Amino acid sequence: MGPRTTRRSRQAVPRRTTASGPRTLPRISPQAAVLGTLVLAAAGLLLAAASGPGTVELDGGRYARNGVPIGDQALRGGTGPTALRTSSATPEASAGGTLDPEELTGYRWPQRRGARITSFFDWRDEGFLAIEGRRFHEGLDMTTGCGSEVFAAHSGVVLHAGRRFAPFMGFSGPLDRFYARLERREMMGALPIVVVIDDENGYHSAYVHLSEAKVERGDRVRAGDVIGLEGDTGNSTGCHVHYELIRMDGPWMTVTKELVRDAFYPPFVRERIDPLRVLSLKDRNAPALIPGVDPPKNPPRLRRSAQP
Repeated sequence: MGPRTTRRSRQAVPRRTTASGPRTLPRISPQAAVLGTLVLAAAGLLLAAASGPGTVELDGGRYARNGVPIGDQALRGGTGPTALRTSSATPEASAGGTLDPEELTGYRWPQRRGARITSFFDWRDEGFLAIEGRRFHEGLDMTTGCGSEVFAAHSGVVLHAGRRFAPFMGFSGPLDRFYARLERREMMGALPIVVVIDDENGYHSAYVHLSEAKVERGDRVRAGDVIGLEGDTGNSTGCHVHYELIRMDGPWMTVTKELVRDAFYPPFVRERIDPLRVLSLKDRNAPALIPGVDPPKNPPRLRRSAQP
């Protein structure tokens, strides 16, 4: 799906001359001018409301919803409500507004029967994020086999398909130093191939470690569409899919301090949600469990008192 464009209405411009010579334009009273301005402003508000929250534009390669940039453009700072903090201080909390995960509908398993869950959203010593200093694995890992199809878990719009995916993952600041370090060391190829999709409900879904992406930025997908193939790109011990669900107006979570210090990640990132809060293990298409790899009894959960 290509960029959406809107056709601007052409305003009639009064002609100042006619075939017979100059033409005198009628005078407009101040009262009529004020009334006309008010009418035009009201019409603009009605058109904006009619566009609704689902308006999607890809302007100059940057994704935006109703004119508000998401991704690189928002992360690079600037002025106005879309600018994000770039210091190590805790960003301001978001007012929120999305539904809680348990209220969401329309989610399907990104891999079907025949797949196996290899790792849950659970505490892990090498986790990317931390709650009160304790690290955890911020997604759900599953495998069917190298090259197996990966499906969209929810309908939405593709934000990114490739290795430079981090700007769409909800970080609190710019990623220039992070990417500059990788480029300087010629390590961009060490990043995983990732598809990030805006689920159009305030959440982003990320599908990590793909061997190949089957979609492109701007594509509109439906739940169950093939978006890529399972692989082992990036930091992976074997072929699998890491599925991650991000609440884009959720509270901030803390990135592990070693990764902030050594890899130059921004210090905070938007809330990660346990995928089992939108997916059911009782679903007939759910992947199988591996003996000894059981769902956690007390999975990581960001409590109000634990927010950075």
